[in-house]
Amino acid sequence: MKFSGSYPRDIAAIAAIFIVLILFVAGFNLYVSFQFRNEFVEYGRNNVKAIINVGLDYLNGGHNPRELNSLLRNLSQSFNLEHLVIADTLGNRIYDSWTHLGGLVPLTEFDLSGDFQRIPDAQELIQKDNAFIFRSIEPPAYFYVSLLPAYTVVFGNIFRWHIFYITISLVFTSFLGLFLLRNLFLPMRYVTNLARDFGIEMKKEDFVSATFDEVYRKLKLREEMLVEFSAFMAHEFRNSLGAIIGLARLVEKGKKPGSEIVKECRNMEELITRILEYSKPLSLNVAETDLNRVLDDALDRITIPKRIQVVKNPAPEALLIKGDHELLIVAVCNLLKNAREAVKGKGQIELTTGRKEKAVFLAVKDDGVGIDAGEQDSIFNPFFSRKAEGMGLGLAYVRKVAEEHGIRISVQSKKGKGATFVLEIPA
Repeated sequence: MKFSGSYPRDIAAIAAIFIVLILFVAGFNLYVSFQFRNEFVEYGRNNVKAIINVGLDYLNGGHNPRELNSLLRNLSQSFNLEHLVIADTLGNRIYDSWTHLGGLVPLTEFDLSGDFQRIPDAQELIQKDNAFIFRSIEPPAYFYVSLLPAYTVVFGNIFRWHIFYITISLVFTSFLGLFLLRNLFLPMRYVTNLARDFGIEMKKEDFVSATFDEVYRKLKLREEMLVEFSAFMAHEFRNSLGAIIGLARLVEKGKKPGSEIVKECRNMEELITRILEYSKPLSLNVAETDLNRVLDDALDRITIPKRIQVVKNPAPEALLIKGDHELLIVAVCNLLKNAREAVKGKGQIELTTGRKEKAVFLAVKDDGVGIDAGEQDSIFNPFFSRKAEGMGLGLAYVRKVAEEHGIRISVQSKKGKGATFVLEIPA
């Protein structure tokens, strides 16, 4: 069974892309938010720098104290500042905007480091929340600027709520996406596993309906196989019991030795043994192996008559697969036996290995009697055989090994024109 390009994998890829896009949009939104916040902070710093530059111009303008206080008061009111303080290098206040609000703050020494961990260096601006302090060289002074809390607090709250909204939206969307994907993939996983168990190739077109139609057909074939198996067993046991009863009567009359009954019982025992061997679950010894080597080992174990020409077309490179080397050899041997028995008289068996998309394949082609179109779905059923001495377990065992390995097996044939059996194995 190969799943490359299958509908479930495409859906999984689309879902993964959808989740990645959600994360990308959320991440981009967060990035834009942080950039906007940084721009807002930088805008505030630029305003403070502009205020400081205007204040420096006033200080260097040679104004008398009354004019200077008036200019600085207008500056503070124009920019709607909460607090503006200008102090000399010793910390003595040159100007304090709060003195014009009822004289609450006297012109005394100002604590330059009260809101900050250190005093700024020359021409350095330090910020803490909505407060700024700057040290100028000419004239030597400190500028303390405090913006209105509403200006920064409101924006900070907006930013925090924005981050909270994005986080909640992302969590909710992720939860909803995972919930929907889980409920979408539960039935899809069931259909996928069911298709894999039945060896059905899943296609994009009408994935669910087509798969269930194919599963129904497989179940119907298994039902027919069970009916055929029951008929086979009843026929064989009835023949054997009839033979044993007839032999027992002949033994009573002294016309047959008792060993004939034992011989017939052993035939029944052999039949039961072969059925039990087929029905026994396979135990895989999985390892990496080369499909070309599997074909060579199978050819070494089977005898092909000289009347049949064997043509090999192996792939030039190693075809590495995961599987049970011994069971794969037995499966290929059964295909070779089937091809050998199909060729009547002189003929040819062509063996080919190669790559096909993300799988490797082995093809066994013969120019024998071929298979009727109506029988191609039944040839892999146990006990289905058109041979007089066959039990019909050879190809059934091939299918059993194929299903255990996830191998897709197909047959193409026309009556009188040979048959081609192909094993497609995941590489």
